[in-house]
Amino acid sequence: MNILSILLNLIFGIIIIIWFVRLGFQMGFQRKTSKTSSHTGIKHRFFHLFQHQTDYAGETVTRREVLEIFFMAVLIRLAIYLISLIYMYIASEATTFTASDFLTTWNRWDAPHYIEIAQNGYGKWESEGRHLYLVFFPLYPWLLRIVHLFISNWEVACLVLSSLSYAVGCCFFYAVISAEYSKSIAFKSLVLLSVFPFSFFFGAMMTESLFFCTISMGFYFIRKHNWLAVGLVGILCALCRIQGVIIMGVAGVEFLITYPFFQMYREKRIKEFFHAVFTKGIFLLLAPIGNLIYLYINYRVEGNPFQFSVYQQEHWYHKTTWFTNCLQEILTNLKNPETQNTLIMSIWLPELICFVLAIAFLLYGLKRHPLKYTAFLVVYTLINYSVTFLISGGRYMNCAFPLFIIGGEILDRHPKWYPWVTALSAMIMTIYMIGYFQWKQIM
Repeated sequence: MNILSILLNLIFGIIIIIWFVRLGFQMGFQRKTSKTSSHTGIKHRFFHLFQHQTDYAGETVTRREVLEIFFMAVLIRLAIYLISLIYMYIASEATTFTASDFLTTWNRWDAPHYIEIAQNGYGKWESEGRHLYLVFFPLYPWLLRIVHLFISNWEVACLVLSSLSYAVGCCFFYAVISAEYSKSIAFKSLVLLSVFPFSFFFGAMMTESLFFCTISMGFYFIRKHNWLAVGLVGILCALCRIQGVIIMGVAGVEFLITYPFFQMYREKRIKEFFHAVFTKGIFLLLAPIGNLIYLYINYRVEGNPFQFSVYQQEHWYHKTTWFTNCLQEILTNLKNPETQNTLIMSIWLPELICFVLAIAFLLYGLKRHPLKYTAFLVVYTLINYSVTFLISGGRYMNCAFPLFIIGGEILDRHPKWYPWVTALSAMIMTIYMIGYFQWKQIM
């Protein structure tokens, strides 16, 4: 193990220890203090580090504001489609340009696979006798079939599904962040998410927008303490992407803070705690049903519930590893003199920057932000960076939305930076979108 791996493990170890200590205090753990102790002041400052959390007033959004956010999100997607259309005209030397040309340009990388699943299911397509599409989760193609009932063109149906999922997700995102922080922070966070360099994928024929939508819904109902709704939405999250089951753990954090075990034990209300667990918290266990459904699909098609992991390793070269090994691989590719410039800028450097940004925001957000957001960010980041040959890390970090919440909070306190950060990120997003249309390794 090299020095970098040791340092990263140490940093994450410190983050996790601080996080759990803070959780313990928010669950009602109290230290015994002695007023006569000469070290009371030092102890007070030490424990204040773990107990203190910035309080935000929170604001309730109106239906009108939600509708405005919905239509703003739709307009953003339409604007990005228009920009892509202008680029396609400029890049094309043909004398004609049809709607089919536009749709084909967006239908690339994983997109045709989702359409194929929606059309024929998992079992009808094989490559060398293997059902490779089992690595793709079913919620997006299932919903695509429903949209196709109203829109005959599969590619148009994909764009509509992705755009509507993004717009609905924006509504839930804005509502929950407004209630947690303020409308100003919520709006800035939403803008940062929408101009993130890989955010054009929210309008692509892939699962990013749908996963963002389901996760945002999950956090909304967590904030409302509607545990049954959280469990039901958790099923959708788990059917959308393997990371979706995280919502169960995040909801568990909020549940333990809402029903603080240590405080209730001290107050002799332990029966009330367990009553809440078995009448409300039990609903959180619904989320893994989505994973079980996905495993059953694998079993029905191939006879092995974990066949997807076999194909991930054999065909896509993705093998589960510790996150430091993934980062070491990224750094090795960056330092390799034979690595093409296009791969450096399309894959390896963005993935490294996203990871560093996540670590920096975690260290900043541990004290200032609710534990459920930092919990999601740390687990989601670790899962994304715990595979070999990570080539879509930038796209995956689209849905690490505590990044944008923390960024929105920082820019709300430093408003002069906001237009510069937004403009720079939007320009970089446009560059990466153009690279995507040119079949660069942006996927």
